[in-house]
Amino acid sequence: MYNEVRRQRALQNGDVNAALRALANASRIDDRMFWRYEVGVGNHMCDLFWSDGRSQEDYKLFGDVLAFDATYGRNKYNLPVIVFSGVNHHMQTCVFGTAMVSCESQSSYVWVLTKFLECMGGKPPTAVITDGDRSMHIAIQQVFPEAHHRLCAWHLIRNATTNVCNPRFTSLFRHCMLADFEVEEFEMHWQAMVEECGTNLGRFVEKRYGVLDFVTNFQRCVDFLRDNEDELEFRSSYGTPVIQTQFPELEKSDALCYTREIFVRYRESLKRLVRVTIVECIEADDICVYITQKYRRPDRTWNVTQNSSQDTFHCTCLRMESFGLPCVHIIAVLVRLDITSLPNSLVLPRWSKIARMDLCRDRVCNPHIDPEATYRARIRALLQHCKQRFAKVACMREEDYKTYCQKVVHETNMLEIKNGLQCQATSTHSVPWEGGVKDPIGVRTKGTGRGNEPAGSRGIKRRRCSTCGVLGHRRTRCPNGPTPSRQCAQEPDIHPSTETFETASLNPFRNDTTF
Repeated sequence: MYNEVRRQRALQNGDVNAALRALANASRIDDRMFWRYEVGVGNHMCDLFWSDGRSQEDYKLFGDVLAFDATYGRNKYNLPVIVFSGVNHHMQTCVFGTAMVSCESQSSYVWVLTKFLECMGGKPPTAVITDGDRSMHIAIQQVFPEAHHRLCAWHLIRNATTNVCNPRFTSLFRHCMLADFEVEEFEMHWQAMVEECGTNLGRFVEKRYGVLDFVTNFQRCVDFLRDNEDELEFRSSYGTPVIQTQFPELEKSDALCYTREIFVRYRESLKRLVRVTIVECIEADDICVYITQKYRRPDRTWNVTQNSSQDTFHCTCLRMESFGLPCVHIIAVLVRLDITSLPNSLVLPRWSKIARMDLCRDRVCNPHIDPEATYRARIRALLQHCKQRFAKVACMREEDYKTYCQKVVHETNMLEIKNGLQCQATSTHSVPWEGGVKDPIGVRTKGTGRGNEPAGSRGIKRRRCSTCGVLGHRRTRCPNGPTPSRQCAQEPDIHPSTETFETASLNPFRNDTTF
């Protein structure tokens, strides 16, 4: 009862006004909080977009590839939810922004993308991944004309599973799409799949949530993702991976450079290095071309071009351009040249441990940034430096620990006296808001299906027996099935039932499940 009373008090003047008040309160704590909304006929809210300061920082670091997903579950107004996300340096999902639109139309997508571009300082992404919606595709071409538009692999697999209904095809299709193949290998696997399967290839969001509930619960989900990232950041900063290859110098130096998740992927290339040989070397001025070949693959070669003046490497397999990690052919050339660490040209900053430290340093050194933002950036940069280097070496010996603790306390007291213990006020940044926005009108969008039908109009779903195939009863109550006495008599000799195998095949947490 008390929870319901508190909830009703929070919804003063409607659900939307409560959500806007929550965003306004968040902007008083986070001066970079960005939120915009649009009203339609009758002053009802149509579109809403928001993004906090941490999300904008993540976009500056990891916004080269933007996932534009509008397939999340609807809320009680049936408004589609759009999540802008990407992948950080721990191979984790990071959220750049969120929006709610009244309809999945081109004009709504253009408005959302325009506000997203305004929020991110006019920086467009390099590539955008969507589910292939036509209106979304046109809006991306209009707002991000230089970006490469690609289809989402998850949606392709889901469509293949839904439309084809063939587990064997789904497995082959997933392997063809996600495996690391050369062009010829991909065409060979694709043709084999077509010949085998035939050419006819035929949770934080719930429907009961209002706008305020969605904003609150979605922010809780984003905070959960950020807590996981902080934990992975800590694990990458401390500890040294166990050496597993025959090239310990390269492995050790790269373990200090990459985050742990990226280093594990890079180490796989080191393990496959023994299968690569350099068959020829062509030198011309500052350019040197190495022709590489894999074990038992004499008909296939890859060319690695080294520019010694610029210290750059380029391979014809284009793995570095595709995944951001050096391929096994480039690493073979590094071993040939007796290089013990990766050149800077082969290490993308977005995969390194110091990705966030570089962002904080840029904010501190930029004189055009607001003083409040600069102050908070200095705090983050100093904390990162203390966590990454100072605390690690100051705690190795007890005498060093006591000495530097006393110095830190003494210098802190001196700085507090020097600055008079004055706390700087936090500035606010929000949009004009009169508090009179009405709740959205429930809409019917494409893809909602039977979700909008009244519960009483739906027919009762009848069970189908897995033994005889007749509607109206289950296998355990099938009249054509074995009697209990017969089951008891045959129990010692029978094998595990079909139901056990069916349940095991549908269990997503099997040990033999591959992704």
